[in-house]
Amino acid sequence: MKPAIAIKISSPGSKIWVKKNWIFKLLLIAVIATGIVHVSGVITTVRYPDFFLLTYYLYFIVLAFVIWKGCVKLLAVLKKNLPLVFKEYYKTIIVLYVSVTVYTGLVSTAGLLLWFLLFNETAPVQHPVSIAVTASVITVLFAVNIAEIFQLKEQQQDIEKRAEQLNIAKTHAELVALKNQIDPHFLFNSLNTLSYLISSNPVNARLYNDTLAKVYRYILINREKNLVSASEEIEFLSNFFYLLKIRFENAVNMNIEIKSIAAEALFLPPISLQILLENAIKHNEISVANPLTVQVSLSSNYVVIKNRLLQKTYKAPSTGMGLNNLDNRYKLLTGKNIIVYKNSEYLRGKLPLINVQL
Repeated sequence: MKPAIAIKISSPGSKIWVKKNWIFKLLLIAVIATGIVHVSGVITTVRYPDFFLLTYYLYFIVLAFVIWKGCVKLLAVLKKNLPLVFKEYYKTIIVLYVSVTVYTGLVSTAGLLLWFLLFNETAPVQHPVSIAVTASVITVLFAVNIAEIFQLKEQQQDIEKRAEQLNIAKTHAELVALKNQIDPHFLFNSLNTLSYLISSNPVNARLYNDTLAKVYRYILINREKNLVSASEEIEFLSNFFYLLKIRFENAVNMNIEIKSIAAEALFLPPISLQILLENAIKHNEISVANPLTVQVSLSSNYVVIKNRLLQKTYKAPSTGMGLNNLDNRYKLLTGKNIIVYKNSEYLRGKLPLINVQL
């Protein structure tokens, strides 16, 4: 049997920002590299013809790319090996930025000196080189800071997504556990009734058994569902009431005062109305002289089951599992509670109708 909800949990930070949009980053690196060497005075358009100028710019673009990729690898290695303690996180940040600064300064200086050597340039002028190195370090630190912000934001989103997925899985597991309680609860009550009828009214016991099979088929079909249409649930309630009618005969009656219902949009948890009907039976003294009449109606987006209250002189022991189960299912599905209250005259149960826009 396939699970009702498939959960796929991704590891945090699995999509690193620096690995995305590589074409855009290459263009950005090219613009920054050419801008730094041009503004610093390392290269001027006056000193070189177009072909050599393009070659020199390409050299510095490659150098800038090497610096950037090296910083990315360096940060990855440092993060993997540095112990991250929240209270001392600032120390880790200092180590990361100092490492990036030293690496960028050394590589950019070496790259500039190599350029002078390879292309037989005149001896490097201290001022343009220092400006270029300083600009490179500042640019890389700024870029690393921006990348870290994006990565931390993405990791936060991943963590939030994992938390949401785990919460869905937890809710699903709780719903499964609650729905698994429905079958034994329903069967326990039904088999007790059948046992009573076998000894008191064998003819009705056989009819009860056949009707029970039809009712239980509905439970088996809908046991994996979280919601069923309100019209289906009300039809099931009518069939379940027939079981009660077989047992109590003229001592129970039910009036369904619902002429029409938006079956496509209004939903209930399966086997919910039956639990309220059972609750009405359990709390009332039932006899032909004082028949129990249950009214089912709609009121302000609620299905209401109401009956006159004639409390039993002897209260049978009750675990309250049925109502607690139903209330927990409602809280998990909608965040709402069922409403059950009674006074000296009436017992009333209200179930919120769930509006699902498909």
